[in-house]
Amino acid sequence: MAHVLEIEQILALLTAAKKHSEQAWLLTTVTFIHALRASEAVGLTADNVIGEKLVVKRLKNSNPVEDDLLVHANSLLNERDALFDLCLKTPPNQRLFPITRRTFQRWIHRFGEEAGLPELYCHPHTLKHSILDYLREKMPLEELQDRSGHKSLDSLRVYLHPKKTVVDQKIREALGSIAL
Repeated sequence: MAHVLEIEQILALLTAAKKHSEQAWLLTTVTFIHALRASEAVGLTADNVIGEKLVVKRLKNSNPVEDDLLVHANSLLNERDALFDLCLKTPPNQRLFPITRRTFQRWIHRFGEEAGLPELYCHPHTLKHSILDYLREKMPLEELQDRSGHKSLDSLRVYLHPKKTVVDQKIREALGSIAL
C-alpha cells in the first residue's frame, strides 16, 4: 500500500520546501496539485504553460492532461502567478526546474524530515498518491481519471486506498450488527 499524506502534512511539507527556496516550493506544489510524476515535474518547460493551463504529456503511456493553474487563498497552494513569473524568467526550451529527478527526491526527503513526516512518506510519488486520494472524495472517478491522465479506471485505482479509520469503523458497525 502506498503512503498518503493528509492535507496538513502536505502543507507542512510545502512550508519546509518554501524555507529552502521559491523554486523548491513551486516544484513541490506543481507536482502535488497536478499529480505529476517526479520526471514529469522536473521536465516541465515554459511551453507546458499555455494560457491559464498546465499542459502535460504524461509518461507511462498515460493520456495528456490540461489542468487549470491554481489560484488559492492559501499562498502555499497558489501556483499560478509564481509559475507565470518563472516562465517569464526561463529561456525558451529550457526546463523550469533544472534539477534531476534524484535531486528532487532528495529535496522531498529533506523537506519531509523537516516537516516531521515518517521517512516512508518522503518521496515525490507520495504527492501524486496524496492528491488523488484527497480528490477521490470530491469528484467522480471518471473526472479524477481525466485529471490524472490514467487511461483506465483500473490504472487509477492503484492510487486510491481505503482509509484505515473508515475501514475500521465499517468493520465495527458490521460486527456490531451481529445478533447475540
